Amino acid sequence: MILTLGQLVSYGLSFARNIILARTLAKADFGLAAVFSMTVVMLEVAGRMAFGQQIVQSKEGGSVAYGATSQAFQFVLSVGGALLILALSYPMAKAMHVSHITWAFVILAVVPLARGFEHLDYFRQQRDLNYLPTALYELVPQTVITLAAWPMAKWLGDFRVIVWLMVAKALMAIVTTHLLAKRPYRWAWERAYIVKMWGFGWPLLLNGLLIFASQQADQILVGAFLSLENLAAYALALSLVSIPGTIFAGVASTLMLPILARAQDDLGQFTKRFRTCMQYAGIVAVALTLPLIVAGEQFAAVVYGPKYTDLGILMALLGAAAAVRFLRIVPAIASMARADTMNQLYSNLCRGISLPLAATVAVLGGSVNLIAACALCAELAAAAVSVVRLSRRQHVHLREMGGAIGYLFVFVGGGLILALAGSRHWSLLVAASCGLTILVVSLVVAAFAFPEATRMLVTAVMRRDQPKLNPVPLNP
Repeated sequence: MILTLGQLVSYGLSFARNIILARTLAKADFGLAAVFSMTVVMLEVAGRMAFGQQIVQSKEGGSVAYGATSQAFQFVLSVGGALLILALSYPMAKAMHVSHITWAFVILAVVPLARGFEHLDYFRQQRDLNYLPTALYELVPQTVITLAAWPMAKWLGDFRVIVWLMVAKALMAIVTTHLLAKRPYRWAWERAYIVKMWGFGWPLLLNGLLIFASQQADQILVGAFLSLENLAAYALALSLVSIPGTIFAGVASTLMLPILARAQDDLGQFTKRFRTCMQYAGIVAVALTLPLIVAGEQFAAVVYGPKYTDLGILMALLGAAAAVRFLRIVPAIASMARADTMNQLYSNLCRGISLPLAATVAVLGGSVNLIAACALCAELAAAAVSVVRLSRRQHVHLREMGGAIGYLFVFVGGGLILALAGSRHWSLLVAASCGLTILVVSLVVAAFAFPEATRMLVTAVMRRDQPKLNPVPLNP
């Protein structure tokens, strides 16, 4: 509940900030916001090595030397990410036809560099299932920059507000991690740990680049081959449908990884926990994406104003892709819990097929809806690769995943059919009522289809006879 509440508030603040910026800035300026975000995401190298997740997963992760080595290694890679942004600032600006503001890309090098100074002790506290520091790490910077968004937007009035907000958030994150730490900030360079970290992290590093190529590069294609105005619409639609998945991914990876890792040597217990996690993923995916698939057009018009209309089909396709991505999260975490970081790599290699498909569509002058359809097809293929590899490598039978997969496909597929059939033309009241009705039906079906998961949830909420994890102790 702490994790979920923290993520909901954090992304609620992000959502509010997007509303402020979308309504106060020109459409092209908001398109530039997407370009800046993509630049940082692409080159923030250190975050892709998942040093925090390594601290949680490794049996030595709780030691002082391991944490200090993680922080030193993270700093080295952060410097590399900052240098990459400096080197690619002009090419990125030129590709987006905004070479006159190359200076803005240069300033963004501060963002990955700042990550190198973050204290990783809040990840060590996750090993004991203490998630309050993690929630505060998200909330404090988000709160500060959201409060600053409106006055800065009125003062500067253009894309510059986005640059300075991104820099401020990165600096606030440094301060927050150090205030939350219970251990002093140290650097160390233990060769044995470095070798283990590299072995664990290099697939995630490559995987992070693949994620960018498959999930972010389509926005570069929209900006480069269509226009910044089209990019603004695409980025807003993607942001709306991605927020639920991002919240779930943050909660799931933080909560599920230690729970599954503690049972990594007991296949029966591991499989049982994995099955329950998959069921929760399917339920949450339907609950959070179905309303946006059915009533996305109406919702976007109300929230962002008349500048952003005709997003219904785009949001439905991207929403369906986001729902499928929910199911890829759990097999990836389960594989990581048993030190297999290749699952994400292979599934995202498959997910990357959307890039050449989308590039072909963009070059031929296709619409943003066709680019979104490419993303959906690629997500389906990637999900298939992820679950099959988990079954073969970790010996988790496919039947353990079948219920959750079937449940998601029935309800998300039904919502997509409604959107394509014309729900975007309905009034807000009709669309919202229809979406709410289908959502209630999906939850009732889930209660009967997944009795074990339902019983666990009710027990946890009622706080009686809490189910025990029977953990395998991790070395301190």
